[in-house]
Amino acid sequence: MKEYKKGVWTVLLILLVSMARGQAVTNAARYTQPGVDVLNYNFSLTISDSTNRIKGEATIRFTRADDRQSVWFDLVEAKSDTAGGGMRVQDVRLPDGKTVPFSHRNDRVFINLPSAPGQPTEVIISYAGTPARGLIISRNKFNERTFFGDNWPNNARNWIPVVDHPSDKATCAFTVNAPGSYRVIANGKFQDESPLPNGRKRTRWVENTPIPTKVMVIGAARFSVEEVGAVSGVPVQSWLYPNDSQKGFIDYRPAKEILQYFIDKVGPYSYEKLANVQSTTVFGGMENASCIFYNEKIIVGKKDSDVEALLAHEIAHQWFGNSATESDWSQLWLSEGFATYFSALYLEHAYGRDTLNAVLDQNKGQIFRYTALKPKGTVIDSMTTNLNDLLNPFSYQKGGWVLHMLRHEVGDDAFWKGIRAYYTTYRNANARTSDLQAVMESASGKQLGQFFQQWLYQPGYPEVVWGSRYDAAKQSLVIDVRQAQKTGTIFTIPLTFSIRGANGRELSRTAKLTMTQQSQTFTVPVTGKPGTVVIDPDNTVLMRAVQMGQ
Repeated sequence: MKEYKKGVWTVLLILLVSMARGQAVTNAARYTQPGVDVLNYNFSLTISDSTNRIKGEATIRFTRADDRQSVWFDLVEAKSDTAGGGMRVQDVRLPDGKTVPFSHRNDRVFINLPSAPGQPTEVIISYAGTPARGLIISRNKFNERTFFGDNWPNNARNWIPVVDHPSDKATCAFTVNAPGSYRVIANGKFQDESPLPNGRKRTRWVENTPIPTKVMVIGAARFSVEEVGAVSGVPVQSWLYPNDSQKGFIDYRPAKEILQYFIDKVGPYSYEKLANVQSTTVFGGMENASCIFYNEKIIVGKKDSDVEALLAHEIAHQWFGNSATESDWSQLWLSEGFATYFSALYLEHAYGRDTLNAVLDQNKGQIFRYTALKPKGTVIDSMTTNLNDLLNPFSYQKGGWVLHMLRHEVGDDAFWKGIRAYYTTYRNANARTSDLQAVMESASGKQLGQFFQQWLYQPGYPEVVWGSRYDAAKQSLVIDVRQAQKTGTIFTIPLTFSIRGANGRELSRTAKLTMTQQSQTFTVPVTGKPGTVVIDPDNTVLMRAVQMGQ
């Protein structure tokens, strides 16, 4: 069995920490615009080497479910007392060229429109300014100028006018007017590239699948591009800075096998391509739909590099987070918990069960340490006022562990049946935890309310103290178990024990024993005195277990 490098999870953790250090974002981002549904964004952007100022024109097509005549779109406004930048709107007009009244205040563009309930409406917003965030204009490690979208959680509003919330998904297109030395990447399918006067060129990409604004981006830099191949008709590409291309092409090549694995296990890929892109941005890695951005510093040039786990994590997001998207920020585990666990499942596929267990153990340790810091924290958190605080081991590692436990709660067949049904049902749409629960209950025929409640809405985890003794008269093993967590809550825990001989070889295994009380005793028939007893031999329960007398 090939051993996978343990350092991969250190790399991923560093990237997650770098994300958590981002700019604070307030709870105001949670509120959407009821009755307004954006269907399509068509962005035209002009970028330059002489300034960080951009020019933009956004054609937005949307419907209004009621008779409202005022709508708004998020766009951070330029303020005279703010050095960090912002946008100024020049005008708002209809497709026929007629201008319409608007105001730009509180980082929103408010537009007054003729009444048209239930009918598609188009407006064109022309604007310009310097992005404070969202579109990161900087220099890469080779001192070359770069432009990269970096929208999570709600930073798209810094450079494009949008409804900046994961529940309002739309198709989009980007037309970018840039210096001719750049290659431009964006969501969707490449349409064309044409020369412009003064050494410039225009590049156009179109995404025909609805996506949330958090993964709606462009990238512009000097790139070398490798066509890795195609999986089920989906082209796989690697975009690297030329000076890193030889090493980076090696690092990114596992993407093709990873894509095939997720298509086989979960369902069809939703997008027109899979491009893995070296980038210079704020975050360590970002799962932008069909064009994933990776930190420029992770290139190592080894076939079995640590980058493979990060690739698997970000590619898993194309199914969970991008296509089946959480309906609100509090549901982030439906994105990050899924990507964490499914990247581990890919590593199990590639390197074996021992690798999965090593990942699960490392993730368990991170959960324990973070719980000590945040003992009242839960996976689903609707109270956080800084959205970046959701980037923590509860959303990632504990969310992943919940899926691992769910797999063993319902069984492999029902788990994969449920996963595929969940993806089919919510593909290119939005979901909540209650939706996942309903699908899994249907797939398994089991009521899962208690399972979801205790692991996602209840803080902490079981701290189990246990011991066993052999009863020769009754030829049985007596197992005493006690829950010792300080939260005062009692978990329902499925327990299994491996009974082994003096040589360590397993003699038998208990059936699944369900613990529902603070203290319980289980009696298991055995044919002779065991040498050792091991709790949870298959590593299927998120708990800290301590054997009495050790």
